[in-house]
Amino acid sequence: MQYEDFVRSYAVKSDEELFRLQSEPEQLTQEASAALTSELLKRGIGADRLNILHDQEKQRQEELSRNPGNLFLTFRFGVGRWHFGKSGRIYNPATGFERFTTTVFILLLWLPLIPTGTYVVEKTPRFLSSKIRILKRLPLDWKQVIKVWAVAATGLLAVIWLLKRM
Repeated sequence: MQYEDFVRSYAVKSDEELFRLQSEPEQLTQEASAALTSELLKRGIGADRLNILHDQEKQRQEELSRNPGNLFLTFRFGVGRWHFGKSGRIYNPATGFERFTTTVFILLLWLPLIPTGTYVVEKTPRFLSSKIRILKRLPLDWKQVIKVWAVAATGLLAVIWLLKRM
């Protein structure tokens, strides 16, 4: 991307989104960093406002840490918890961030059995990374739960059918 592309992209972002970008400078190219600094100055966001945003981000991180444990944990032999489903996907090509709604299930033999919660999550733009940050907990999305169960049941039936044919 060119400097002008970053300028246009940053002009429509919220102050909080700009702060998140500014808080991870190692992920920005020189052009992106220059455009970000320019946009912050244009909005009059100085050190005082950045400190306030930093405090808000710190508070948000503390709230996220109060979520119920590691939501995406899979043990050997397919027992643990993992997320399935991806609805309401929003992708920002400028930053590479992907935001979507997913449901976490308790797994047994890699099959999603019991839904434990639905979350709005954000996936970070790293190559071959599955790092997901929880933004918000929602009421259980039964439509998504039923779709996941249907796919799992179909897959299980296909495996059983193939095993019988052998």
